[in-house]
Amino acid sequence: KASFGRLWSLSGGCPVGQSSSPKNAGRSGALRAPPRSPPMSALGPDSCALGPHATGKQDAQHLCNASFASATIYYPTESGLKSLPSVVIVGGWGCGEQAMAAWAPFYASHGIVAMTIGTPSPFTDSPAVRSKALLDASLALQGEHERADSVLRGRLDISRRAVQGYSLGGGGAQLAALADPTLKCVIALAPDGGYMFPSKHSLSFPSPPPTAVPVLILCGDNDEEAPPKKFGWPHYRQTGAAKLIFEVEGGDHYTPLGPAGGTKHQAEAGSMSMELWCVNCSTICACWMCQCPLALWCTPCPCATLNGPTGHAADRAPRGAIGGVALAWLRLFLLDDETARSQLVLRPDIASGFECSGIEAPLAMDRS
Repeated sequence: KASFGRLWSLSGGCPVGQSSSPKNAGRSGALRAPPRSPPMSALGPDSCALGPHATGKQDAQHLCNASFASATIYYPTESGLKSLPSVVIVGGWGCGEQAMAAWAPFYASHGIVAMTIGTPSPFTDSPAVRSKALLDASLALQGEHERADSVLRGRLDISRRAVQGYSLGGGGAQLAALADPTLKCVIALAPDGGYMFPSKHSLSFPSPPPTAVPVLILCGDNDEEAPPKKFGWPHYRQTGAAKLIFEVEGGDHYTPLGPAGGTKHQAEAGSMSMELWCVNCSTICACWMCQCPLALWCTPCPCATLNGPTGHAADRAPRGAIGGVALAWLRLFLLDDETARSQLVLRPDIASGFECSGIEAPLAMDRS
């Protein structure tokens, strides 16, 4: 009797490090895992529902410093829940803090403390600046575990921390993964490496890349602002740690803004007032009259500020797998929930691209 042991994912028998796309499933000579009963199903429309925990919300302005200008904490209110992990979330170019507000209560309802932050200059802050904001805010949040009047006093596990960022903030989140190996994981939404910034302020990967912090990338195949072929996929390939990329079919730059899938219309619902629009237009005009070459760089864009939450959690949503995959990522690496592995290796129905490495569920195969 010959015994054969090999690692296989539950996504159709793909060897570790290969894509779970159909093109790999039919390769000549590839062994397939035997059928499982009951069969596993990919995360779908119902995977972005709110969790079982009631949540609360608290302004965290007292935590702010030069790195981040505003902050709001979302947390499970049940006092019996202890050793809570945490994730800090930042937006991208022109984003106010509330642009990321759909994610935070979703995570909190599943037992993960989430804090959204706003950076001081959202129109000019580079990925490096957003990375520092994420790391500073994450450490500041842990202080709530000891603060006498905190709703989180004695409830945080200060060793279980993650960060999440959108667009330029997604580039910042990946920089945070490279800078702080104590992070448990990172989520980058429609990441932009910030290559319009000087090299020391943009995302670049050392060689060889660190392997400590797992990275999830969520993006849309119709994203014109941060095209996945230019950013998401190259970032994925240069990541040395456990990693997963989920590209949403028909998704644009605004799709990853919420667990149910965001929209540009809702994101722009929190745009700046007409008064501020006029002030910014006047400032830009004045700078141009003075022939200042940095007129559009130093002055906030007058068109819009993305500060409207979008894509809130729902019991069923066509793009609910966005929230389902993100939550499963945090469940695995923040909550040590190994059952999430079998969900993460399955390609969602709404994926136009999907690949993972380092998170496959092992299955020993013995044959006579």
